[in-house]
Amino acid sequence: MTYNCNSTTNLQKTAAPLSDKKANKLFLLLRISGAIVVLVILFQVAEIETVRSNLTQAEWIWIFWASVITVLTPLLGSIRLKLFLEASGVVFSYWRCIQVSLCALSLNLLLPARGGDLAKIALLRSGKQGPSWNTLMGAAFLERGFDVVALGLVGLTTALALEATGAAIASGIGTAAGATGILCLPKVGTLPLVGKRLTPIAQVTSAAYRCKRILLLASIMACLFWIMVSTIMGCLFQAFDRNLTLAHAFAVTPPSILAGIVPVSLWGVGTRDGALAYFLQDFTQTENAISAGFLYTALVYWLLGLIGLPALFLAKRKTKDMTDESPESNASND
Repeated sequence: MTYNCNSTTNLQKTAAPLSDKKANKLFLLLRISGAIVVLVILFQVAEIETVRSNLTQAEWIWIFWASVITVLTPLLGSIRLKLFLEASGVVFSYWRCIQVSLCALSLNLLLPARGGDLAKIALLRSGKQGPSWNTLMGAAFLERGFDVVALGLVGLTTALALEATGAAIASGIGTAAGATGILCLPKVGTLPLVGKRLTPIAQVTSAAYRCKRILLLASIMACLFWIMVSTIMGCLFQAFDRNLTLAHAFAVTPPSILAGIVPVSLWGVGTRDGALAYFLQDFTQTENAISAGFLYTALVYWLLGLIGLPALFLAKRKTKDMTDESPESNASND
């Protein structure tokens, strides 16, 4: 009996994508199940009928303004991305940054923990002449780290002013964790076992820290971006309870967003809503917080995800065309 090595290799290549697809489907199913479980627990302490009534009786003018701000967030987020890339030594046009940001918004519909924000680095990598993976990964880690710090600072300062102890503690922990990560990035090359592989990323972040002016502008943009996102929640609060001010939104939205990043449920449903309800328990009814949290998911995830679909479709089509025209593809066809 003859043994065909090429056949075995082809079977392995075919089996790998199938295995990955099964794992992705299983993980998606687990996140949907997690969202259902968290919502069931949440509605043990809240009246679902009251939430439904809140949504039908909401002041829609505030939901309209929340929608307008939501649609504008990618424009500011793209400036933030461009600045972090420039600090890392990579220059992209603002239009290119908008394109990948819109793609990331669609990918966030499927990937956990806003994974689309990290997946956009793959979209920035175009062909062999593009920036190295290490450079783009370094920029992505910088952006995530500064985002966590910006979120934490916005929440911490406002929560302390409102004497919202729980929100202040959560935001303080987030700020400390983000700051620690930022400070450690240039030193990850010294870590045991994985340090050698992370050395290029450490070098990229070290070089970025020398671009103080650009990094300062990027951090300011990160703060402005998350203030803008918190303003979306502030408008939604006004739709259900006029006693909730913009300050309340700045205090409780950042720690709730950090809670929603935990990849337990789909789109942070339940985890973010539960955090909102907990941090607002001394200021409004639980049902008001859940109603605002639901609309936040509808706007920031579903609406922006739909808006980004055309950009994602075009990016996939362009990638496919580049693959079909590549020398490797032509050689294999020959």
